[in-house]
Amino acid sequence: MLGATAEDRERFYVLTRYPEGREEGEIELASGTDFAQRLFFGEPRSDVSNGLWFFDDMPHRVIVMDRLRTPPATGHLTGETRKGGDAMNALFDQMPEDTVMCLTLVATPQDVLEAHLNHLARKAVGETLASEQARQDVQQVRGLIGSAHKLYRGALAFYLRGRDLEQLDARGVQLVNVMLNAGLQPVREEDEVAPLNSYLRWLPCVFDPAADKRQWYTQLMFAQHAANLAPVWGRSQGTGHPGITFFNRGGGPITFDPLNRLDRQMNAHLFLFGPTGSGKSATLNNILNQVTAIYRPRLFIVEAGNSFGLFGDFAARLGLTVHRVKLAPGAGVSLAPFADAWRLVDTPSQVQTLDADALDEDQADAGMAVEGDEQRDVLGELEITARLMITGGEDKEEARMTRADRSLIRQCILDAAQHCVADRRTVLTRDVRDALRERARDATLPEMRRARLLEMADAMDMFCQGVDGEMFDRSGTPWPEADITIVDLATFAREGYNAQLSIAYISLINTVNNIAERDQFLGRPIINVTDEGHIITKNPLLAPYVVKITKMWRKLGAWFWLATQNLDDLPKAAEPMLNMIEWWICLSMPPDEVEKIARFRELNASQKALMLSARKEAGKFSEGVILSKSMEVLFRAVPPSLYLAMAMTEPEEKAERFQLMQQHGISELDAAFRVAEKIDRARGIDALALDMLA
Repeated sequence: MLGATAEDRERFYVLTRYPEGREEGEIELASGTDFAQRLFFGEPRSDVSNGLWFFDDMPHRVIVMDRLRTPPATGHLTGETRKGGDAMNALFDQMPEDTVMCLTLVATPQDVLEAHLNHLARKAVGETLASEQARQDVQQVRGLIGSAHKLYRGALAFYLRGRDLEQLDARGVQLVNVMLNAGLQPVREEDEVAPLNSYLRWLPCVFDPAADKRQWYTQLMFAQHAANLAPVWGRSQGTGHPGITFFNRGGGPITFDPLNRLDRQMNAHLFLFGPTGSGKSATLNNILNQVTAIYRPRLFIVEAGNSFGLFGDFAARLGLTVHRVKLAPGAGVSLAPFADAWRLVDTPSQVQTLDADALDEDQADAGMAVEGDEQRDVLGELEITARLMITGGEDKEEARMTRADRSLIRQCILDAAQHCVADRRTVLTRDVRDALRERARDATLPEMRRARLLEMADAMDMFCQGVDGEMFDRSGTPWPEADITIVDLATFAREGYNAQLSIAYISLINTVNNIAERDQFLGRPIINVTDEGHIITKNPLLAPYVVKITKMWRKLGAWFWLATQNLDDLPKAAEPMLNMIEWWICLSMPPDEVEKIARFRELNASQKALMLSARKEAGKFSEGVILSKSMEVLFRAVPPSLYLAMAMTEPEEKAERFQLMQQHGISELDAAFRVAEKIDRARGIDALALDMLA
């Protein structure tokens, strides 16, 4: 009746719409505008022989539950519960399409019920086994009622429909199988006395308990069991703020938005963890594309492996400005690790103590006061940079570092800052080195301290010459204004460059911080994304540094996002950093990885079970868990084909793109477009028209 096209449906709605207001003097219909009078626009038809109702020539049937074979569990029908082994699903998903469940519950006065039980007990006379069993059952029920377990009367019915009788019968068999597996005994079709009446009886709000004098149609049911069967257990749909969109297992959208102040309670810092093969790169690409589309934030992406190269190309194709930085010898890039030292001279009130006995050696409070009003500890940040240069990131060298050494390092950084501010120039690594050597000439210091100062100065000298000097002992390359900045760690991501990597990362974070401070009143969020975070945070000094500098980012509208596939390389010192992060996204993982997460975040039994239930089917989807102050939810990530194609980093996937590039003479991004079209066809959906972007 509706028709096949949108125009047909629109015409139907115009003809059948609710009547508008009457004109003055016009008499309304005798039946008024009652909803029931306008429910059908085609005459319903009954088929007594088959027990069917036909609405718009489509057969409908009801299947009623006869009895409960087993006590229903919490969320028995609509909740996601474990069904043996690792399988977790909702029984309602397994039921046929267009199934409607109707639970009818009659609140029964307990004194009336107790009188009925007493009547049954009086009738159970004699010494027969059946009489004794009846009396025991009555006594057991009385005990349960006395323990506040209410008994009500109720019924459960399922409504089905199909295109024709054949489809309706197939759906009926499918529904009966699901009911039997769920411990619900259905009334057999041949045993249903009046199926047409049953269809009408169990429609919502139709059943009249007063007409059921003999209580033929309802059965006793504990209120707890009725609650377990009720469709109040379902899947989360998130917060309703579509900053990031995933799916639940039923195909419904899950939306949440860390950048929305209504969703976050602490901050929008985010930690994404996914073991190898869990779809971390595709998920992160998906998230960044969505956030860029909605907020257009300034993105700073630090990566190793060119996972976001195509994302940058795609953004540039759409008109965003993209700046790429490669940290490699000869790249012409320089970073100034001590560029912020001028703040120590301009704001001396913010300089922390130089007393060696007062230095926080164990950094125990590094994760505290994240939400407080504490200002940046610039001197502490610069001290960490100098220590990395002096120790080379080596554990044995760091173990030699005493509190007295740290106090001297801080004093020398201050000396260098005062000297360079007077000369109106940037503090360079050589200035801190020279300050260490100058302090070593102080005759008032013990010989041992002077020797240690010279030793530290010589260690820092390694970062003032050669390739390291080119990178870390110059004024710093100015960064152009860009929507997206992609930093490829390149050489520094290899083994043996631990100190250089850490210092480079510190300089990058400082650059982001300076931009955030400059633009804090513009209202445009800044997101610093670090992929392969286990490579960067491997150094125990780096995590406290991140906490020090990012604890003020909430006020600047800047957020720290960290993604990693390896928790083994995260040191104990990373715990304050991870505790600072409110949003955790954990993709499917084996049990041992769940225990590794428990090292850094306290997990209760239900959270662990939720993580273990996440799974992945190659080429179809990847599941994960979102943990934050406001939500704990299982999600299913099914990235759009384009985002999936842009995140493909496996050798065979790169080879496929290269083959398309050679075959058609196109760019790598255009080759990714063709791969996306291929994925769309494999998914059975219409491919996006990406030609306009070519």
